[in-house]
Amino acid sequence: MRKLLWLSAFCLCPAAAVAADYSSAYTPFDLGKCELIERGDQYVYAGTWSCPGYKGIDIIQSSSDDRSFAAFGKNGARHCAIRKTFSRFSTALSPVEWRLKDGVPIAAIERWRVSTDDGGGTETWLVVNALRQNDSCHMHYVAGSYPDANDAARRAADDLAEGFNCESDVPTVDSTVGGPDIEMTACRELGGE
Repeated sequence: MRKLLWLSAFCLCPAAAVAADYSSAYTPFDLGKCELIERGDQYVYAGTWSCPGYKGIDIIQSSSDDRSFAAFGKNGARHCAIRKTFSRFSTALSPVEWRLKDGVPIAAIERWRVSTDDGGGTETWLVVNALRQNDSCHMHYVAGSYPDANDAARRAADDLAEGFNCESDVPTVDSTVGGPDIEMTACRELGGE
């Protein structure tokens, strides 16, 4: 009996130790204070900037034709995430929320302001990005009007980021107003540069 109790206690302890601790950290950025890594042109390309992120993870922001592009990590200008943006005019906003699992960043959540019409109407979307060693990619979108949008974005990050395949998986959506005005494709379906 004593051996059975000891075995039961031993088997229960690892389960408690396995429970992950999810948390958030926030990094504001100001493009005026970030490093310009590629100058704009005289037409529609405004440039690309590298801003300091969480624990050395760069925040890469780019703008062309009044549309933002964003990626996270070293060589971010080559990541899948930087090749995706909303079809209408858009701005990626500060700060970035980093989702951490046991202190390790697994996802980046950024709020975007997106034009809805030619009359100046806008809506917001939360873009949840999976973080990889050499890539970042859009994996989930949450409409700003979705109930508890911030919590929904955090849940998606916690539940999906580690298993999301940037090359082959298609992003998912939480919305009551329809999908985002963005290409809902896997990275391998995007044209390379």
